[in-house]
Amino acid sequence: MERYLRHSLIDWFPQKKVENCRIAIVGCGAIGNEVAKNLALLGIGKIDLYDFDSIEIHNLTKSVLFREEDVGSMKVEIAAVRLKELNPDISVTAHQGDFWDTLSLLKMSIYSSIIGCVDNFEARVRLNFMCRVTCTNFIDTGIDSKFGQVSIFPYRHNTSASCYECSIPYSVYARMQERYSCGWLRNLAFIEKKIPTTVITASLSGSLAASKALQLIVDEKPTNSLRLFANSFTGETVISEIEKNNQCPCCSSLMKTISITSKNPLIDSVVSNFTYKNQIISTSEPILISMRCVQCDPEDYAKIIFERAEKYDSSHTICPKCSCESIALDIRDRFSISELKEHFSGRNFPVKFIRRDSVDSTTIIEME
Repeated sequence: MERYLRHSLIDWFPQKKVENCRIAIVGCGAIGNEVAKNLALLGIGKIDLYDFDSIEIHNLTKSVLFREEDVGSMKVEIAAVRLKELNPDISVTAHQGDFWDTLSLLKMSIYSSIIGCVDNFEARVRLNFMCRVTCTNFIDTGIDSKFGQVSIFPYRHNTSASCYECSIPYSVYARMQERYSCGWLRNLAFIEKKIPTTVITASLSGSLAASKALQLIVDEKPTNSLRLFANSFTGETVISEIEKNNQCPCCSSLMKTISITSKNPLIDSVVSNFTYKNQIISTSEPILISMRCVQCDPEDYAKIIFERAEKYDSSHTICPKCSCESIALDIRDRFSISELKEHFSGRNFPVKFIRRDSVDSTTIIEME
């Protein structure tokens, strides 16, 4: 094809493989713009975009796909239109919303790689878990004012490769918890720290991420997880191998065999195949089970909620009747099968998935 004539002159460039690939980009901000632009111009056949946010005026200094008239529009929608303008031959699909809700575990095998261009640790941890359990190659990106970072986790080529959580310190989990109070209610006082940066750093990280996605398409596939740390001023780049952490909260807890299925979220349907009453399952998000005012309500009373705890904020600890901060909350992410059958029959699981670990296998049931 005339469009890719110069690519055809590169002896190692696999244009047909590139055209047959499908890659997901999670996050359509500054780095996501650069990654998407690069993949579109390379001729990646199918690109899926995931983002929940709208365009703001400050995005225009570092987002090549956005214009001033786009302010207020959804990032994924505008990015998809602009990518098709850059290359009409490719297919671009926009998925508006939080990827945790819109990206299915069972559909992740369609992607050659998933490139994370998100701006917080919680999203990275969640995306890493999804890629790890589905053996999907994961490329993570990050930037600050001067430095760019790209990490490659070749899960499809090496299922025992170290994962994103293998290398993050415990202080990161403390920062993640700052988003919440009283267990897992949203903290109203929390303000997300924004990282100041420029288009130079974003374009550097975006180019490296696209290059690594291309590397995973050709035969030069890494077997170990790697991290690239680049200085956008000096050009100095450090490449290091990410060591396996035998106490990693993510990959060390997974069994050798991982199976993923989907079911109707009705609790009775999900637990029907579990034969042992004392079996324990965990949920992908903590659940707010009940609320009770210790001042006003009798001891044997509790208002059943059974919804994701993150849907509620810290104001729900204040009783509307006595105006005291006296609401006792029952928030958990682990349940026995007998408890679910006895107390929550007829309700739906309000989570992305449930998980059960046995001696040699991890079973994940995604809610349809």
